[in-house]
Amino acid sequence: MITESQLHQLAELCRQASDIEIMPRFRLLEDTHIEQKLNHNDLVTIADQAAEKFIMERLHALYPDALLIGEESVYADTTALDQYQDAELSFVLDPIDGTWHYANGSVYFGVMLGVASYGKMIGGIIFEPVTGHYLWALEDKGAFDRINGTDQPLRVGRHASRKLSDTMGCYSFGVAKGDEREQALQVASKLGRLMDYRCAAAEYRLLVTGAISFVVFQNTLNLWDHGAGQLIAKEAGAATRMLNEEDYQPQVVGKLIVAESEARWQELATLFNSN
Repeated sequence: MITESQLHQLAELCRQASDIEIMPRFRLLEDTHIEQKLNHNDLVTIADQAAEKFIMERLHALYPDALLIGEESVYADTTALDQYQDAELSFVLDPIDGTWHYANGSVYFGVMLGVASYGKMIGGIIFEPVTGHYLWALEDKGAFDRINGTDQPLRVGRHASRKLSDTMGCYSFGVAKGDEREQALQVASKLGRLMDYRCAAAEYRLLVTGAISFVVFQNTLNLWDHGAGQLIAKEAGAATRMLNEEDYQPQVVGKLIVAESEARWQELATLFNSN
């Protein structure tokens, strides 16, 4: 459905959007260039909108029959999401994942682009505008980190022999509400060092490069935040599924555990289920 050469062509589109629309505005945004969506932490900038338009127009030129799903366009009209499972070829784009970071001058943001066929991810890219490096994967072909044109194979599990309490991971426990907040605090107290980047692109990178042992995402899990990352994580050897043992599905609500090994996933699931 899509070749390695074609996937790198898509990464080049992400690079061009970064060079033209994203990085020239970085740390130079004015207040009028930033808007709230759902709340004061959920932002969109002029760069998000311009980068999405830039990439989408070029995707349409290259693949005129493909379904295009972009975070900013879906926010205005969800129709494309309804067609995802039935589309022979679809592209899922988050033009700037980590917009809060971008809008506040922090470097933890990325461009996420997934390629799917009939609702199944077959290719994924997480592009880092600040460095120009990108993670990429094709289904059943492995996952790689392309740094200055050279691919480094990705394989999770560097810390698999450590006790869970001695590991580092990412868990957005601060967004838990009501009864879940007490559970979140109890679980967090039994883990090692925890971080919450509020940026899936950054957290998937930390996991698949072996820096951390797990990521726990929760609440509404948008396709554009997790489609590419899920494929890259799986191809790097991670165990990834919902706390209820089901596979990730677009827009699902719940806890998604992405771990460096099956044993680590089971440890985390047991911890959540016992608190």
